[in-house]
Amino acid sequence: PGLSNVLAVECAARLRQPVHNLAFSYFTAGLGGSGTVNLAITNFGFGDKVMNYRGGKLSPEMIAGLDTQDVDFFFDSSDTSFSQVGRRQVWAWPFPEVFTVARELNITGDSTVKMGTAPGVWNTILSTMVAVVPREWWGQEWFSLGLAKFSEPLVAFTDKFTGETHAIRVDVSSKDGAMVSAVHGHESFRRCVGQSVAEFSLELLCRKEKCLEPW
Repeated sequence: PGLSNVLAVECAARLRQPVHNLAFSYFTAGLGGSGTVNLAITNFGFGDKVMNYRGGKLSPEMIAGLDTQDVDFFFDSSDTSFSQVGRRQVWAWPFPEVFTVARELNITGDSTVKMGTAPGVWNTILSTMVAVVPREWWGQEWFSLGLAKFSEPLVAFTDKFTGETHAIRVDVSSKDGAMVSAVHGHESFRRCVGQSVAEFSLELLCRKEKCLEPW
C-alpha cells in the first residue's frame, strides 16, 4: 500500500520535465495469500468507474475489467522479475492513484491504472464476465461477495501452482517521449502488504512520539 505512489513521484523527479502521461500496472498471482477478501474487493471494483485522466483532465470511465494490455514487469532478462513475473496481461481497475497522483503531478496527458492475475485463464474469465454481467450487480454484496465465496476454493486450488508473486510497474513520460520507469517485484504479496502496514504504523508512532525507535 502506497509504494506505487512513492515510485511515481520518484520517477517524476528523475524525469526532470513536466509529466505528460502516467501509467500504473500491477500483478498478483492468484489470491496472493490474501483469501476471499481480495476476490470480493476485486469484484466490487468492477462496479465503479476508473478515474482516469484524459488530456490532463479527470475523465471517469466505466471500463474496469476491460482495456486489456500486455505489460513487461521487468527491464531486461537480467532482472529477477523477468523469470519470476515476466510479461503479463492486465486490465483496468479503479485504484485511486490513477487520479490522486495524476492530480499531484499535474499531468498534461493521460493516466491509466491496470491489474492482472495468474493463471491467465482468470483474466479471460473476469473480462468475459464484466462484459456480460450488468455493472450494477458488481456493486451489490449479494453478487460480488457471493461470487467471491463461490470462486475462492477454485482459486485457492490453482494458487498451489501459481504462488503469490506480486509486481508493480510505474511509467512516467514527458510530452517529448522521454520516460522513467520503476519496477518492483516480490515473491509474496501478503508479506509486502504486512511490511507496508508495519512501516506506516511505525511512521505514525514516530510522528506521535517524536520518532520512537523500533522494537
